[in-house]
Amino acid sequence: MDIEPCETTDPALHTLVAAMTAELVAVYGLPPDARPSPLPPRTHYLMGTGDGVALGCCAVQPEVQGWCLRNRMYVAPPARGSGLAAALVAAAEDVARRGGATGMRLETGLRQPAAMRLYAREGYRRVAAFPPHENDPESVCYQSGQK
Repeated sequence: MDIEPCETTDPALHTLVAAMTAELVAVYGLPPDARPSPLPPRTHYLMGTGDGVALGCCAVQPEVQGWCLRNRMYVAPPARGSGLAAALVAAAEDVARRGGATGMRLETGLRQPAAMRLYAREGYRRVAAFPPHENDPESVCYQSGQK
């Protein structure tokens, strides 16, 4: 499997984000027309592929005070358990470090136990919810790097 930067206009990225959104709609009972909010222009996107097929993605969003925020993490069902998720985590951390970040934050949800296990396995520690998630009882936030 390969992980490479990708453009926001890449149709394969849009397909992966749509699949991620459909899963979140089902898991959290969101409205069927729910869409992820736009990310800032300086966001870096990564795509994992195998045999030329897009299998996973994530985004690294620059934040402030040395932090980056990872979001839009998704691995298609056929690639789950293949190590792609861990590879995307590592690639996102490399992008953040190259951009000068010393820490990575992320948010997932209580109804995503596989994601929570992944982040714990990759050395992330659970922290108090940070904005804009602090009032969402379903949010679970993690960080690595800075204290």
